[in-house]
Amino acid sequence: MLQVALLYAATAAVFLTLDVIGIRFLIRPVFERNVGHLLADPLRLGPAALFYLGYIAGLVWLVSWPALKGNDPFHALIGGMVIGLMCYGTYEMTNYATLADWSWEQVIIDGLWGTFLTGFAAWIGVLALSGRFN
Repeated sequence: MLQVALLYAATAAVFLTLDVIGIRFLIRPVFERNVGHLLADPLRLGPAALFYLGYIAGLVWLVSWPALKGNDPFHALIGGMVIGLMCYGTYEMTNYATLADWSWEQVIIDGLWGTFLTGFAAWIGVLALSGRFN
């Protein structure tokens, strides 16, 4: 159980650190250009925290823990990318289908970001706990 908690913490640390940077410099400027009038000010941190807690738990359960048990960090990378594509793709394509001001730029930039971010965080989390950084 300790190993799962450490895997969760490592994955969350990587994910959240990179996402703060990505949102600030990559995602937010694109969203401000296209749907700036829809952005909450201030940001609603409670719902964001709930999403991140659950998303990372799902990532660990479905991808990272099996990859760690199988000593296969590459599986974490690919599996994480699939989860990222599914989650961020669902969000982006649903918004594009239903919101008049949503753009293909948002779909592509945020979709690629979520795919990369999720896979990378899962991969680094597994590498950290498998001792591959030693």
